[in-house]
Parts: sequence; C-alpha cells; structure tokens
Amino acid sequence: MPSAIPTVTVTAHYLTPAGLPLSGTVTFSAPTLLTHTASDVILGGPIVAPLDADGRISTALPATDSPGMNPVDWQYTVTEQLSGLPANRTYNIVLPASQPLIDLADLAPADPQAPQYVAVPGPPGPAGAAGPAGPAGAPGVVRSVNGKNTADVVLAADDVKAVASASVGVAGGVATLDAAGRVPVTQLPPGTVDPVSSVNGKKGVVVLSAADVNALDQAAGDLRYVRPEGIPVQSVNDRTGKVVLDAVSVGAAPLGSTVLLSGAQSVDGAKTFTSAPSSGAAPTAAAHLTRRDYVDAVATPGSWAPGDLGFKAWGFDPATTSGTRSQYCGAGSVYLMGIRLNTPATIGNIAFYCTGYVGGTLSEATYAGLYDANGNRVGVTGSLKDVIKDGATAVCPLTKAYDAAAGSYWVALLVNGPTEATKGPAFAMAAGAGERPAGTARMPGAFARYGRLPATGQATLPTSFAPKSVVSDTNSLWAAVA
Repeated sequence: MPSAIPTVTVTAHYLTPAGLPLSGTVTFSAPTLLTHTASDVILGGPIVAPLDADGRISTALPATDSPGMNPVDWQYTVTEQLSGLPANRTYNIVLPASQPLIDLADLAPADPQAPQYVAVPGPPGPAGAAGPAGPAGAPGVVRSVNGKNTADVVLAADDVKAVASASVGVAGGVATLDAAGRVPVTQLPPGTVDPVSSVNGKKGVVVLSAADVNALDQAAGDLRYVRPEGIPVQSVNDRTGKVVLDAVSVGAAPLGSTVLLSGAQSVDGAKTFTSAPSSGAAPTAAAHLTRRDYVDAVATPGSWAPGDLGFKAWGFDPATTSGTRSQYCGAGSVYLMGIRLNTPATIGNIAFYCTGYVGGTLSEATYAGLYDANGNRVGVTGSLKDVIKDGATAVCPLTKAYDAAAGSYWVALLVNGPTEATKGPAFAMAAGAGERPAGTARMPGAFARYGRLPATGQATLPTSFAPKSVVSDTNSLWAAVA
C-alpha cells in the first residue's frame, strides 16, 4: 500500500458460546473503485480475511477518510460467512485514520437489519467520577527470612553462617585475635607455648654472628666464591649458562656440507652450478670433467662445424654437396630436411643454398618453416618470393625466433610459382642424391631424416602433421638453421 494512504488494522475474535473457535471468512468490500490521486493508484475488489485456528482475523484496510481519495464519503460493507450459524450478518462501517486499530466487536451491530445502520467508531468518552475508596489492605509481611517463613522468625548464628559468641575463646570453640593480630596466650592450651630461655647458649638481647650458626662471613665467602665481575667470560655468542655451539652458531657451514679447496673428498648427489666449473688441466681418466676446447679438439680435429660458418646446425657439411646435380622442387609439395641440435639454441633463420635461378618465377606462396619431432610447426618465414637468389646462400628469417631444446627437427620448404620445375630455383643437394643413397636409412618408426608430405598443391605450410605420414625422399636438400 502506498505510504500516502493511511491504513486501519481491523481485528476480530469469533467463538461459539462454548468458547470454541469458529471458522469461515469476513469480507470487506468498498462500494466502487477508489482512486487515490496523490499515489496514482486505483483500489478495487473485496478483501477476504479467513479466520485462523483460534477464530481470529487481523487485516490492514485503507482508511475511509484518506485525504485525496475519490469518492470522499464512502463505507465498507462487512459480510460475515461463519460456519455453523443459521444466519450471517452484513453491515456497514467506516474506518477513520484517527483510530489505527479497531476491533469489530466494538462496531458490529446488535441488530444489523436496522435500516441505514453504519457502525462508526466513536471517540473515547469523558472519564467518570471517582468511586468510593476501597478497604485498607493487610499490611505487607516478609515471606521468609533465610528460608524461614514462620510468623515470628528467630535466627541463630548458624542461620547467618556465623560463630556463636558462646564459642569464642573457649575449649572446642574458636580463638580471638588481640590488637597485634595474634592469638592471646590465655587462649592457648597449657604447655603449648614455652618462653625462649636462650639462643645458641646466649641469653638476653641475643645477636648471632656467622660463626654462631657455623656459616661463612662475607669476607670468607668472597674468598671461596668468584664474583660475577671476576669472571673473564660473561657469555658466548650472547648465550649464558651451559653453552653448546654448532657450526651455524658461529656462522660456519656444517662439516660435510662444503667442498674442500684441497685434499681428497667425495661429493654425493646432483649438483647445479650457476657458473660452469672449469679446469685448466686435461683429463687423465674416463670419469674426469674436461674443457669444451679439449673435447672439440679431439672430437673433430681439423674439420668444420656449423658454428665455424655461422650456423647453429645443418643437415650435412655443405662441402659434400653434389657438384653436378641440383634439386628442383615440385610446386605445391612440402619437402622436409632433418637437422639435429645437440644443445639448446635460439633459432631465428633458416638457410638454403641456391646453385642457379633465373629469377622471377616464384609466387608469394613460397615459404620455409621449422617443425619439431612431433610434427608441430614451431617457426615459419614470410614469403620467400624475393629472398632466394642465384648462386647464393638464401637466409630466410622466421617471423619469430624460437628457443629450441636439444633434439631432432625438420626444416620444411614449400615452392610455388614455376610452371615447370626447372624454371624455378635449383637447391644444393647431397652428392649421389637420386641414386638410391642411404640418406633415408632408419629403423621402422624412427625419425625420417629426409622426406616430404604426401599432400600436393599446398599454398601454405600446415600447422602440424603426423610424423608417421612422412614419405621418405632420396632428394636430400642442404638446409641449416642459424
């Protein structure tokens, strides 16, 4: 209900003459639709209040004199539908906002058939005259004292948890205290207190010395015991008492947790060095650590490695390529050349060598890429249309450098554009290629060093392929990564 419309709570309680709750409903109906302009609402329809299990109702209704209500003068029609009664009543009431709580028992007519009867709650009447004074009441009485409720209460010492005065200072009772807070001698049993006649054989005002009680005087004690200021060590590493130090207490490493600078020592477990250990001496036994320059010197003495020519890895030494034959790539086929990284490396370029090319036949759909051993593309170049030149190393930058772990990889090459293979670039290839060389030798299911993908007519390099789908190819192109 909008707050601008005041309400009146109407209650009622219906019982049988035997005091049992009645059941049924009480319906409150307005004569027509009610319009409240201030709240922009229209109210209509009856309000039905069912009797609860105790025969009661309680409902809030808009006041019949609400300001701004149209019509202005109106009444509620109350219809009682009660079970078990031979006849039910219907009568009219008004609910002024000045009385927010009204009970129907104060409004229901004795004869609702009286014509034009409207129950209107009236204001409270004036106070009546004061009645005669009533008889004086009986004087108030104490109901009980310490649990006793007889007419004449008599309390004893036990009732208030006290000691009876007759028990103070007598045998079997309690003792009193004198002004000094002591029990008087007269209340002590005979023979309990005997006066002191001497102390250590002395009488009168007795003053005892250390010698009288077989003790050391201050001077003798100072000679026997060391004073704190006479002790040279007061604490050890801020510790006092029975001090026990370990390596950590003195800022040292525990025994067995450090590497000796000299002498024999066994070091167990895996060790990680932030800087690689080095040695100036050549190894003299199979298990010795050694320098990289020593390994390079004895592993490939006098030979060229990829790093010597600026590469990270290659398929084979370019000096071993064929001097009489080159490889022309069929348009739309993806060629694969295997390379091996023995150590991790960051790859930013792919390289080929072009032994001959008249130029101008490659299309934009010519690319190179890098795939891992699972066939996932990890790097790709932009178009190589204008990168490959006659008689030169073709350095093909990847669109994004790749941090490669040690392992096997494929360099992929896709050529498109030449209407005839021999019109395109000729790439350096291994000597004897095309004559059934052993470059494709491998165990079944092992990494294919040279091959191609079976699909043709490709315009882009695939994002991945199944390694088992690689078709072995004897045309082993030279490729490198840098």
